[in-house]
Amino acid sequence: MKANTGVAIAAGAAAVLCGSVAAAQDFEGDVPPSYLRSPLGAPANALELGLNLGYAQGFGDIGSERRLRDVAGPGAGVGVKLVYRAVPKVGLGLTSRYEQYMAQGAEQGGADVRGVTLGAEASFHLAPFERVDPVISLGSGYRALWTAARPGVWTATPAGMWIAAPAGVRGDTVTHGIELGRLQAVIDVRMSESVALGPTIGGGLNLFLWENTAGSIRGWEVQGSRVNSFVFAGLEGRFDLGGQRVREVIQVARRR
Repeated sequence: MKANTGVAIAAGAAAVLCGSVAAAQDFEGDVPPSYLRSPLGAPANALELGLNLGYAQGFGDIGSERRLRDVAGPGAGVGVKLVYRAVPKVGLGLTSRYEQYMAQGAEQGGADVRGVTLGAEASFHLAPFERVDPVISLGSGYRALWTAARPGVWTATPAGMWIAAPAGVRGDTVTHGIELGRLQAVIDVRMSESVALGPTIGGGLNLFLWENTAGSIRGWEVQGSRVNSFVFAGLEGRFDLGGQRVREVIQVARRR
């Protein structure tokens, strides 16, 4: 009797154990991937709007007689991009950025220093079907640095002359040239198939070639133009409109 009872208990325990293992196996098979590892469809043939904002600062020399740190200190900027995303991994588009800097040197407290860029870029998505998608962008274009003197404040011109803007008039100087190249990296965290947000960092090399003052049609060349750089760091958001959302195609090797 006891032997039969023991056999029954052992058989029941074995059945329960086997059922538990089977249930565990079934459960493991149905567990969805984590949020960051879940795949998503990627935009293709879509229009992509990008917005970014953050810290900006310039380094180096404008020319042989002017340094960026004597004109512009740290600042902040906001940028916009309009990109055509033909395929999930590549996009081509136009960029623009506006920056506001703290005035330095002779202009400190007496001028507003602003920066503007206009250009084109190519962006490369390294993991377009994943939640976390690193993006590398390469571009170039036009860059301008605008120093706007406040009325009645003495300020130095690029030619080394000191002038005071009359009351009601701003003494503006625009220094402009070429953005030789710009490199940007973004870590896109994709909220959905059409929306992403993530940290960004980048910088560009520039060459200022010309200067103009307010009210003057003619400009002059920057003396001893030097290659300088501007860097930025902040957040960037992407919004994809129209097109399709395609899934990753996984090729399975065929047996010969």
